[in-house]
Amino acid sequence: MRRSFQSTALLISIVKILLCFICMPMALKAQQPIPLTNADSLIIKNYAILTSHFQPLTSNSYWAKIVIRNPYPNDEQYVLSLSQPLNYSLYQLEMNTGKWAISEAGPGVSNGKRTPIINHCTLKKYSDNTIYIKIELPDIAQTTRLIKPDIILEKEVIYSSRESFVNLSFWTCCIMLISFSCYNFYIYLQLKDKAYLYYVIAQAGALLYLTGDKFFFNVLLPVRIYHQRIVDGSVLTHYNLNDFFEHIGAAVLMCGFVNFSRFYLQTKEQMPGYDQMLRVLSYMYMLIIGLPALLNISGLYMINRTIFNSVFIMIMIIACLLTALVAYQRKIRMAKHFLLANLIPLSFIAMASFYIIWYRESSQLLPEIAILSQILTFAVALVARIKVINEELTCKALEAITMKADLDELEYQRLLAEQQRTHAAIVMEIEQEKNELLQQKLEANQRELAGSSLHLHQKTKLLSDLKTQLRYIDPKMPHDQPEILKNIKSSLNDNQYLDERWGNFKLHFEQVHPDFFKDLLANHPGFTTYEVRLYAYFHINLSTKEIATLLNIAPASVRQAKTRLLKKINQ
Repeated sequence: MRRSFQSTALLISIVKILLCFICMPMALKAQQPIPLTNADSLIIKNYAILTSHFQPLTSNSYWAKIVIRNPYPNDEQYVLSLSQPLNYSLYQLEMNTGKWAISEAGPGVSNGKRTPIINHCTLKKYSDNTIYIKIELPDIAQTTRLIKPDIILEKEVIYSSRESFVNLSFWTCCIMLISFSCYNFYIYLQLKDKAYLYYVIAQAGALLYLTGDKFFFNVLLPVRIYHQRIVDGSVLTHYNLNDFFEHIGAAVLMCGFVNFSRFYLQTKEQMPGYDQMLRVLSYMYMLIIGLPALLNISGLYMINRTIFNSVFIMIMIIACLLTALVAYQRKIRMAKHFLLANLIPLSFIAMASFYIIWYRESSQLLPEIAILSQILTFAVALVARIKVINEELTCKALEAITMKADLDELEYQRLLAEQQRTHAAIVMEIEQEKNELLQQKLEANQRELAGSSLHLHQKTKLLSDLKTQLRYIDPKMPHDQPEILKNIKSSLNDNQYLDERWGNFKLHFEQVHPDFFKDLLANHPGFTTYEVRLYAYFHINLSTKEIATLLNIAPASVRQAKTRLLKKINQ
């Protein structure tokens, strides 16, 4: 099976070569040799098309022929390419073998080269070198005009020198970007500062942008995805994976940088209006560059907004610088470092954008210079930020120590207050027990006082009754009264008015209730002795019957007297 395929390919090649030779006589008459010069490159605009029956409106390819004269004594090595990104095959006769060498190039060819649109060719010394080129038009065959690109020949030594420089600058930038990204991501993991996270995102976007801008996805990816369209009948628009990743990288780079500016300058807390402006610009740029990139790479619709994207990038740069200037005026601490770090790289980014606007193509060196300057200057700014963060952490550590001391003091005060509360509770408990004992003693004294009063009353009544009985004895025995009877009468006379000794009662009462009568008369100076005595009986909680017995009155009279006394107190 493999041999069959090889035989078929060989047959196709032979047919192509025969067609070339068939068409060659018609073109040789019109084609004049193009002499080489000492110039680094040679641009060929006029060349022969090898068929008089060529119909560009229906054909998917056509053949071109150029004859180049090498007047020098050495074989010259050149690199051939087309001015427009078209797939083509280069046919060149090898003098040593007498065979035609075929090599393919173009955006659809996966040959592992950074620029797959180039082919190497050797121009023999002192001879006219005939080269045939088959240009493919699969996507644009229905155009109303013939797409005839310029054929560019460049000295291989110049091309190799430029490729070496591009590779050196690219890999230098990649190594520095990856190194600083890993370092800053480590710092983010330690500090959890989102400024470092967005700076890492911006660096990742720069790496993606640079890889696409320098066509290194042609080397890194084995697939080729591209779309071509004719605009205005003759302008060829081309879009491939390098363009897609370049645009996505620019979106990631600028959005990461804008958000880095927000968190670095702390605009959310310090300048909410400018913070909202930067956020809106970031979202707008993602939409402006992301949607066309997806449409272009899908092939649904071709949108060329390179100039508009560059203008919007300059607007975002101006917005970031304006925010930093306002922050500097407001004495925000990090604004000075931000301005110093951004001055050089943002200037180069603006120059790169202006270069695209002016020349309609990307600059060869400005992106790398912007990236390298950004890495170096922002390294200084981030070191300054780390210093500020360390100072803030030191202040917070001191605040934490102070707060811990305050908390320890509060804990000590709490424990002391707890002990005091415990001591107070114990004292209150002791006092409560004392009060209960005093209350019990008071109640006992009141009961004793009430019992003494009742006993006194009963004794007085008994003496009164005995005296009354002795009065009945005297008339019956007027002359015959023994001595003992006389002594009894004398004792009765001495103890008859014990209940009227109010002073003794008051003295005994005030031993239980100090200053009672003094305070009572002070609050109610209009009280009579009877009312004072009645109030004292009420105070020691004597019953109505007991008070009636002491005062030798009826219980109803006691209740009436109590009612009058309460009215007099409430007046």
